[in-house]
Amino acid sequence: METTTAAAASTRLTIDVWADVLCPWCYLGEQRLSAAIAQSSHADDIELKVHTFQLDPAAPAEVFATLDYLSKKYGVSAAQARSMEEGMAGQAAAEGLRYEVDRPARNTFDLLRLVHLGAEYGLSWEYLRAMQTEVFSGNPDAFERDTLVRIGEEVGIPADEIWDVLATDRYADAVRADHDTAVALGARGVPFTVLGERLGIPGAVSVSEYASAIDQAWEQVHG
Repeated sequence: METTTAAAASTRLTIDVWADVLCPWCYLGEQRLSAAIAQSSHADDIELKVHTFQLDPAAPAEVFATLDYLSKKYGVSAAQARSMEEGMAGQAAAEGLRYEVDRPARNTFDLLRLVHLGAEYGLSWEYLRAMQTEVFSGNPDAFERDTLVRIGEEVGIPADEIWDVLATDRYADAVRADHDTAVALGARGVPFTVLGERLGIPGAVSVSEYASAIDQAWEQVHG
């Protein structure tokens, strides 16, 4: 049995993805990567692993307006911040994703801890993307605990486990460790994707580029 399991593992391709819930490029990149995996002839043999990377640990714990935050962060006018976000909204729409420019934001540390809870159930990818859907769709209650519990239950995670994480500091060390690992690998932001533990992709690329990277990594691992 152990030999069979090891053999099965050796025929798979692992794709490690680092992301933050509020990262627009992560939101787009995940959609494109999902499409590339779905169209790959190796789709059934790909294992996707989600890792967390908090882009702004100093972000306020209280909900704030994304456009105001971006204006201050980049030192641009409100009109320029809106123009930047409208450009992202256009790209998101091209991927079939909802993207509300006037949306709330908040420190993501607790949400990233929940992503690690999702990993315990093999649902980290699903939970991360469910959170992003709420946030980028402009739900004013996206960060409320009731919302996080609801969407967690919808993807298959027990509500009592979600409540427990939110009431404690569970997975705090895991969030920090994921960040440190990404930095050690050379990441300076997210999305950051590593295929087959050897081929790194900083930032979000096109579906075709992800697909080519999958084929290249497959050959490197199994060639």
